[in-house]
Amino acid sequence: MKKKVLIFILCCILNSCSTNEEINNNFSSYSDVRLYNEGMKKLKQRKFNEAIDTFTELEIQYPYSPWASRGQLLTGFTHYTANEYDEAILSLSKFIELNPNHNLIPYAIYLKAYSYFERMPDIKLDQKFSARAYEEFSELINRYPNSKYSKKSQKHIKKLRNHLAAKEINVGKFYQSDGNYLAAIKRYKTILKEYRKSTLIPESIYRLIESYVSLGLMKQSYYLYKILEYNFPKSKWKIEGTTLVKKYMLNKNLKKYKKRQLDLEKLQSADFDLI
Repeated sequence: MKKKVLIFILCCILNSCSTNEEINNNFSSYSDVRLYNEGMKKLKQRKFNEAIDTFTELEIQYPYSPWASRGQLLTGFTHYTANEYDEAILSLSKFIELNPNHNLIPYAIYLKAYSYFERMPDIKLDQKFSARAYEEFSELINRYPNSKYSKKSQKHIKKLRNHLAAKEINVGKFYQSDGNYLAAIKRYKTILKEYRKSTLIPESIYRLIESYVSLGLMKQSYYLYKILEYNFPKSKWKIEGTTLVKKYMLNKNLKKYKKRQLDLEKLQSADFDLI
C-alpha cells in the first residue's frame, strides 16, 4: 500500500513541477530552475540527502522564486520517501505556512497527514500519531472538500475513527474491570461524542449500560438501552443489552422515550453529558 501511494504521489509532483531546462555541471552558477532540476535528478536517483541539500540551496539563493517554494514541498516529500517522518512534517508545515495560496497545499496537507498515518500504532499504545493524522485529514476535508486528496482522505478518516474508538473502548474496559466506572464512562462517552460514525458505537453504548448498572443508575441504563435498541436493532450488543434489561428489570416503572430522543442522528454530543 505504501509503495503504491509513493508512486502515485511522486508521479503527481513530477507531472506538475518538472521543467525541461538543461542542467549544467557548475553548481555555483545554477539558476533557480537548474537548481530545481538538479534536486529532482538527485531525488529520482534516490540520493535523498543530496536532493535535500540541493533544494535547500535553491531556497537560500532564490527565496522568492516559485521554484524555491516547490523545492520546499519536495524537501518534505524527500524526507517522507526516506522514512524521515518528523523531518517531512516540519518541511511540509513550513511550505503550508509560507505558501498559503499555493495550488499544491491540499497535496502538502495530505502528505503531512500521511506522515502521521503511517505510524499509527497498536491500540494498546499511545495514539498521538493517530490523533494528529485524524486532525490533519479532517482539516484537509474541511478546507478543500472538492480536492482529490480530500476524497482520498475519507477512507483514512474512516480507519482512524474506528482505530481511535477501539483505543477508547480498550481503556474503558480496563477501568471498568478495575471498578473505576466513572473513568470508564468518560471513555465510552468520548466515542459517542467524537467518533459518532465509528463501528464501535453499539459496543460503547452497551459498555455504558454495564457501567451505569454497576453504579445503580437504572434510569440512565434503560435510556441508553433504548438508544441501542432503536439505532442498532440487529446488533449483537443490542441482544446483550436485552439480557441486562431482563436480568435487572431495567424497564420496570420507567418512562417511554420519543423517537427524537433515541435517534443518534438527532442527538447532540452534549446530550450524552446529561445521561
